[in-house]
Parts: sequence; structure tokens; C-alpha cells
Amino acid sequence: MKDEWNESLRCPACGKTGMASLSQDEDADTPIVQGVPSGFTVVSTQHAPDFHCDTCNVAVQP
Repeated sequence: MKDEWNESLRCPACGKTGMASLSQDEDADTPIVQGVPSGFTVVSTQHAPDFHCDTCNVAVQP
């Protein structure tokens, strides 16, 4: 079974917002990013994907 969800993103520096789409298979350790809003970048980490603001180059808050 696959879980699918959306995460709201907000840059703490400039206030840019967006919605990322993720999914995770039942037997998977980490989620897979299905969609990233314009102006944000995915940074892969060991435990989960991290999102960064393209403008400010800082980690965004969920």
C-alpha cells in the first residue's frame, strides 16, 4: 500500500510558500517527492527529503 500526502512549505527568510507532493510505499524507509513547487529545491538526506528556497538558499519549514 502506498501513502500519498501534501506538505505545505514556507521559507522563514522571504515568506515564499508552496505545496510539495510526496508518497511512500509501505516497505520503504524514506518518502519519494512526487512534485515540488516552483521556487523550491529538494535536497536528499538520509532520513527524508529536505526542501530549500531557491531564492534564499535556506531550509524551509513544513
